[in-house]
Amino acid sequence: MVNRKHMRNITYIFTGCLFVLFGMGLISCNEQDYKLFDSSRTGIYFTEDSVVYSFGVTKLEVTSYEMKLPVKIMGAPVKEVRSFKVEAVAAKTTAEAGVHYTLPTELIIEPDSVNGVLPVTVLREHLGSDGYWQVAFRLLSTDDFEPEAEVGTVSIASFNNIVEPPQWKDWSGKVVWPNYKLGVWDPVKWVKFMEYFRAMEQTAPATYKGMVDMYGPNLENVQYGWMDEYNYAATKYILIPMYDFFAANPELLQSGKNDIPKPY
Repeated sequence: MVNRKHMRNITYIFTGCLFVLFGMGLISCNEQDYKLFDSSRTGIYFTEDSVVYSFGVTKLEVTSYEMKLPVKIMGAPVKEVRSFKVEAVAAKTTAEAGVHYTLPTELIIEPDSVNGVLPVTVLREHLGSDGYWQVAFRLLSTDDFEPEAEVGTVSIASFNNIVEPPQWKDWSGKVVWPNYKLGVWDPVKWVKFMEYFRAMEQTAPATYKGMVDMYGPNLENVQYGWMDEYNYAATKYILIPMYDFFAANPELLQSGKNDIPKPY
């Protein structure tokens, strides 16, 4: 009997310890949940480490582009507009403010929202044709928000104006640029080429669809160095307007002269 009573006491003590530990676990979890989801907190963080943009073959008339670096707050939304601030991290930045990019004078989180963006307007004019640029932005403390160091206080905006030549290949499989149609390679020529090609979706939709089906939406599948199957359409809708454009604007070319063979 003594042994049984002794064993029961041990069992009660062990069970009691389990309940205590379980209760402590619940308290710990609740404290952790409170840390993560406390509605009174005003933390702010970037949700993306980096965002990338390239003007590429975008129309020459497009001189700027707004990149959006998303931010989010920890806590509940409020009925008022709240503001946040950033600074450029010099050691991780190659672009110059006012030359390569601009920021708005005020950065805000709209009422009834926990999401926002850092809008970075990229300026195309001084990007060059072969440079890669970036700005690293760090969130700063304000009256409304405190950066969340454990989540993400820095985000990098990377941008360029690089135009890659098409990877068209000749009969031997060598990558070639069709000089006999377009003169020497110039990135501006390819920008205008793709602009006129995409305009065909409106001016000659059936032909445009046929070309996309055969060559791909970016003409990436052209075989043997030129679109022989659609040479007439390419000449009419692309080469002729290209020739006329650069005849009137030769200063846009690196050579300063229009060397596109006359297509008519």
